[in-house]
Amino acid sequence: MERDPDITIRLSWLDRRVTTVVLVNGLPGHEAPRARSVGPGVLVLPGVRTPPEKAELLAKLLFPKPVREHVAARAALLGPGRYVRLRLLLPGAEEAGPYDLGALRWESVRVPSAHAGAEAWREWAGSLALPPDGGSELGQHPWFALVRDVVPLRPAAPAPSAAAGIVAVADATSVHGEISTPAGRETVRKPEPGSLRDADRRRVESAVRDSRLAAQMVDSPATAEGIRRTLLGGAQVFYFGGHHLAGGLVVGGLVEGGLAVDGLAVDGEGTEATWLDVDVLSEWLRDGGVGLAVLMACDSAGSWTDSSDDAAERYGQEVSAAEKLVRFGVPHVVAVQGQVSHGQAAGFAGRFFGALVRGLTVDLALREGAVALEGAVAVPVLYARHDSADLTVGELLPALRSARLAPVAHRLPVAPDPADPALAPPDERHRVQLDVRWCLAERPVRDVLADPGADDLVTVLTDAERVLLRARAARGLPHEGRRRWYVCDVAGSRLPATEAALRRVVSPAYAKPSGEDRRGVGLVLRWPAGEEPGAGFPGELDRLHGFGWDLRAVVVQVHGEHPAEVQETAARLAGTLGSGEYLMRARTPEGQGAGPRRRGPSLPSDASTAVERRGARELLGLARAVVDPGRPGPAPEVDARTVVEELNSCAAWGIPSEERQVLAAVRLWWPTLYASLLEAHAAGRTGPVRAVSLRLAAERDEDLDRWLRAAGGAVPVPSHFSPLDRPTPFVDAVVLGLVRSGLRGTEGFDDWLAEASEAVADAVELLDHGLSPVDGSDLESPGVAVALDRAGALAAVRLPVLDPGGQWPGSWALLARRPLTQEIAEWLYGFDEGQRRALGIAPGADRFDLALEDQLFEFREALLPPLRPEGYDG
Repeated sequence: MERDPDITIRLSWLDRRVTTVVLVNGLPGHEAPRARSVGPGVLVLPGVRTPPEKAELLAKLLFPKPVREHVAARAALLGPGRYVRLRLLLPGAEEAGPYDLGALRWESVRVPSAHAGAEAWREWAGSLALPPDGGSELGQHPWFALVRDVVPLRPAAPAPSAAAGIVAVADATSVHGEISTPAGRETVRKPEPGSLRDADRRRVESAVRDSRLAAQMVDSPATAEGIRRTLLGGAQVFYFGGHHLAGGLVVGGLVEGGLAVDGLAVDGEGTEATWLDVDVLSEWLRDGGVGLAVLMACDSAGSWTDSSDDAAERYGQEVSAAEKLVRFGVPHVVAVQGQVSHGQAAGFAGRFFGALVRGLTVDLALREGAVALEGAVAVPVLYARHDSADLTVGELLPALRSARLAPVAHRLPVAPDPADPALAPPDERHRVQLDVRWCLAERPVRDVLADPGADDLVTVLTDAERVLLRARAARGLPHEGRRRWYVCDVAGSRLPATEAALRRVVSPAYAKPSGEDRRGVGLVLRWPAGEEPGAGFPGELDRLHGFGWDLRAVVVQVHGEHPAEVQETAARLAGTLGSGEYLMRARTPEGQGAGPRRRGPSLPSDASTAVERRGARELLGLARAVVDPGRPGPAPEVDARTVVEELNSCAAWGIPSEERQVLAAVRLWWPTLYASLLEAHAAGRTGPVRAVSLRLAAERDEDLDRWLRAAGGAVPVPSHFSPLDRPTPFVDAVVLGLVRSGLRGTEGFDDWLAEASEAVADAVELLDHGLSPVDGSDLESPGVAVALDRAGALAAVRLPVLDPGGQWPGSWALLARRPLTQEIAEWLYGFDEGQRRALGIAPGADRFDLALEDQLFEFREALLPPLRPEGYDG
């Protein structure tokens, strides 16, 4: 679905008067209205319900009639997954008066709610009054993302190349005591016994694990010197959890003779708290190349009165810590208006960074994190430099473009040449860690990997082998060399024909195996996308095993600029080798060299009038006309909404089973059209037949999440399905999807939960107690941990503690999804020989043992859950 053009609302400041201008795609969309005077009394206190008259005043100030008309015209066209970005341009330093627009709680402005129709938006645009349906607050509306746009005083420093991917995490939540600030003497209270304290620090570390970011912890409790030293090495993101007072952060520090060792003013010997001015912090952040600062500290986005002449000259009297940081050169700052507890800050941190590493833009990640603060006396706020028009992670962290991705992939079935395989969503149920899969795999392993970034797999896997080597030594097991990994670039779709030729082209340089190298050899074959495998390719691959290299794993790594072409080539290679699946590497973030697709359908937007609105009857005819399912042809120009409207008016596809067959065929042949059709079916299909698309969507977690977003929480209840058509795995998928999507309060959720498996029910019960994400170290069942993992609510898990003897298949499923650490490796080497055989880290048995193979069957199934069989229609 095409995104509507961003609407930028800019407010300029001159002589305490506000002028609002709407820019569409960077160009003025209307004649600028006359400036309006900003009167007193428009501030809104955090945590206090905004009176209607004040909400109306804020709306008139920020949305005069010309602005409303433009916003309303576009907002009425929006829907799930689409949004408008609103940017409030704060006054420049030379223009600032005593009033800070950044302190306006414009989250409290009321606009029509998401379910309002076009007429309600038009009425709101023309009346300059509160929305006719009561509306919803702008900051909680699903169609708007809010940014405070700041004119900087200083340019941002270039990011140090050596610091790519570093999140510097400073925790000072335990700091307390008497402290002197420019606003006077303050007392920071000691945390209550049993409080969460550094929970946010652990949430950040967990959220960025297995991603292109790495958490670097400042020694806790964080001191000014500790923060400075950490930032000296360079970082892209800075996170602070603690307290904020009078435009500064409360940090720890040793006091000598009444002064903190960092040179910051403090009174009284033995004081545990010191005050770090954000002016000082901003210099450190600039010098460290920080592109995003996150201050989870009370009122860090609120204004305070600075009596210093220098600050008054630059800003006026009222300044927020977040705005100061942006003016001094930090491109993006997330801060808090109001009071936030340690637990709430931890919840925000986990959700915000989890969304960020999934590739969401910074403003949408902020909205995701704000879910954890619902009901709190706090509002998260994003400040950005006025020239930061594109708030993608790629722009935020440019140094990450050359960084190595985490070794995570998804198993995908080989489809018969879909028109655009790159749009086939991965299923989180089939996520795997490549270091675990290839370093702990049964022999022989032969995988095809779609990897547009063409990362250095040899380094990843060699590091994992060293982990295994250290674990064996710690267990006191006999010395065994690591598995040697080599890489070979394939030229002209032909593999080396002789052993000598293979030796010459591999990297690193070939080394003759010693007597200790009993783990064999792994080989990565780098295959350019677009090159077709010849008929003799399987035989050439078989020949490599005859060279005497003891090949335990062969990985064909398909790479190229265009992700669609990479995935298509990988699917064909896997099919040529007779494999029913291939692996897809975690995708490169948006905007990082993906390039245009060479193939794939181009669907018209909903507003297009150039294409005929072809509907259900045409789609049914086209589906029946496909003669060769292996090559169904380009996607038809069919309007998904028209299809659903026709299905609602007449049974164009017959009985529900036939409707399911058509939807399944579209999913297989035209994934892009299927995505639009799935959303339209979820949002607009009437009657019990609507359950058909839910049943199909539940086969992939990402499809299910898309369906639930489009449905807006209106989910069929289990009784809409026959008993045979709602098996436990399907029920579990729906329950976990509702949890992932934040829809546990949806009507019918309890009905689904009543039919879920015991592990899923136990997982939901834990989350109902307010634990999200959950530390899995104290769980009693690995099955519950797996359910929490799929629900996106598992912070961490220590498998040796959870399942000391490795007796539960659930713990083995988690092993396949988690990175290989020395603790896990030592746990594995403590198993009996049969269990280690299932992983490939023990020699094969001299003879076939039927009883042992039966015992290991469950473990193998847990490590590699079966993919959906081809031809299965749900």
